[in-house]
Amino acid sequence: MNLTVWVDVAIGLSLVYLGASLFVTVINEYVAQLLNLRGKQLCDSLKELIADADVRELLKHSPALKPFFDAQAGRAPSYIDPNILAHLLVGGLAIGSTAGDTCRRASDTIDKLPDSALKKQLQALVATAGSSTDALVTAVGEWADRSLTVLGGKYKRYLQTISFWIGLAVAIGLNIDTITLTEQLYRDRDTRDATVSLGVQITESTSQKTFNHCLSLTPQQRKADTACAPLTGLVDAVQGRNDSLGKLPIGWSERPDDKESSPASWLPPAVWRWGSRGLGWVLTALAISLGAPFWFDLLNKVVNLRHGMGKPEAAKKPEADRPASSAS
Repeated sequence: MNLTVWVDVAIGLSLVYLGASLFVTVINEYVAQLLNLRGKQLCDSLKELIADADVRELLKHSPALKPFFDAQAGRAPSYIDPNILAHLLVGGLAIGSTAGDTCRRASDTIDKLPDSALKKQLQALVATAGSSTDALVTAVGEWADRSLTVLGGKYKRYLQTISFWIGLAVAIGLNIDTITLTEQLYRDRDTRDATVSLGVQITESTSQKTFNHCLSLTPQQRKADTACAPLTGLVDAVQGRNDSLGKLPIGWSERPDDKESSPASWLPPAVWRWGSRGLGWVLTALAISLGAPFWFDLLNKVVNLRHGMGKPEAAKKPEADRPASSAS
């Protein structure tokens, strides 16, 4: 068994999954914006973080927090600065105080709150900060940031579930079958060389910083940014099967193996074909749900491994004296 062949297969699969994941990310962004998923999740997280109704009533008067605590305030924003939240929380609990005794007034108000997890946490922060208002605001801001990050994990898990179902729809719509892809990459050397060459090109032209930058942009901004061209080109390649990915079995054109008989004589060919294809779609959807950052990182690692084993022929300049590659 030639290890180089399997490394090349891994590069090809990672490349397809990366392109499909980026495509699903675009769809996710539209869905999240349409349904305001981030704003709703942040609203739920803030209500869970600040469970005390009296404190929420105080904070409701702030324009920055009113959309989160007032149902009539309209669409909730998708982000709030933890430092602003800390200033509003400490200031709200110290209403009526002067600049010199804000911390003491906030502490007195906290002591009068009903027993709750919020009260205990704020009392602990006051004890840590002492009499310094700035130290109290910093401590509350750091606590809020950590807490919102943990509570935001629910949104990430929810989005991953959405990604799986959207990924399954994309896998079926574009007919991206992991089983058939793996077979084609393993058997066809030209297909492997083309995908490996494209994988090397993308990893060499896109740094981790550039990838993170492109992922943070809206689809329109991403298309306009020349630094993101390799990634947007990969998405187009997966959708349209350009020259680099044109030999991959993606899409709904008839394939030679569609008419082959089932390996199991007792199983009708159509049942075998569609059962295998359905499993391939599910595997693709599961892979896509891992997210584009996962596949970009893995693609870089596998390409680096391939460089250590010897550069793919498609990425080299031809040399007359070079012996033929042992990869098949």
